[in-house]
Amino acid sequence: MIREVMARPQEIAWLPWAVQYFFFIGLACSSVAIAAWLRWRSASEASRLELAAVSLAVVSGTVAPLALSADLHQPARIWHFYAHFTPWSWMSLGSLFLPLFTLLVVAYFILLLRCQLRAKALPFWARWLQIWPAWQEQKWLRWVALATLLSAVSILLYTGREVSVLRSQPLWHSLWLPWLLLLTAMQAVPPMLAYWLRHEPHWQSRLARYQGISLLLLCLSSLGWWLDGSDSAAALRQLSVQGSAWSLVGSAFAVLILLLIVSAWRSRRRALGATGLLAQCLAALLLCWGVRWMLLMQTQTLPKFTILLNPYVLPLGSEGLLAILGTFGLWLALIIGVRELQHGLMEKKNYG
Repeated sequence: MIREVMARPQEIAWLPWAVQYFFFIGLACSSVAIAAWLRWRSASEASRLELAAVSLAVVSGTVAPLALSADLHQPARIWHFYAHFTPWSWMSLGSLFLPLFTLLVVAYFILLLRCQLRAKALPFWARWLQIWPAWQEQKWLRWVALATLLSAVSILLYTGREVSVLRSQPLWHSLWLPWLLLLTAMQAVPPMLAYWLRHEPHWQSRLARYQGISLLLLCLSSLGWWLDGSDSAAALRQLSVQGSAWSLVGSAFAVLILLLIVSAWRSRRRALGATGLLAQCLAALLLCWGVRWMLLMQTQTLPKFTILLNPYVLPLGSEGLLAILGTFGLWLALIIGVRELQHGLMEKKNYG
């Protein structure tokens, strides 16, 4: 008996907005992890680095929810998460985790900025920084940093499990996936902070060590996923052998990781210039974003139950290229705004 299954190619469910959310929320959580580590280990000697990390977390943590709300397609879906809360759904849990994380990051940033300024004469538009009394602010900072870190862990858990619980696509159904998403974001934050503080090259050695550790863990985790006996690892090995595009992209990622490891090793021995830092930063961001694009977008084009591929062409409008460029543009604009705010307050403190 011959049985045939007729099926049509399916449209993808997740748009590039989802890639942008996973990208920016990964940067935000990784920045919080570095900032909290510095606060609890060496707060007095690494205050500048901590402020840069929290500033990056604020900027990335602001853009990420905007991208996620756009990916939901319908604004009413946001209200439904609260009106019809379902605690067994990771998306419903995320509707609580994400606003809490954003509020804690903003509070961490304001309190840290207030602690570093300690200025009596601030411009009228910055008087809100003095809403907290100065006493015991160092103690409060430690606990706010810890609370923000725990909130970041909940975001990482929700974001990773939102994908890895799906059984319809074998490549997604793996506990290695959330860990790999975290490590790809973690390795991108140190070069960004190094470029943020490019006029203070003494931070580069410490940041290069952070990046090197993240890249080595990323290599070990990728190897662990490859050697795993699960269906997800089998699907990954099959794609690497049969899919020429996946093999090519995987080889490109491997070469990029190797180059980043070499660059991090050089940064530990000798400080890089602005051009070298920018190239290192762009390469790390490309690795972080590219892995998310392959795992979230290209995986949707793979067949689920048939042999038919689901074709996808990147549109130029708000559901494609414009979404990518718009979120990156907003992110860069917020970075410039936060940096100018800090420079303005510091100059007022020094000369006011």
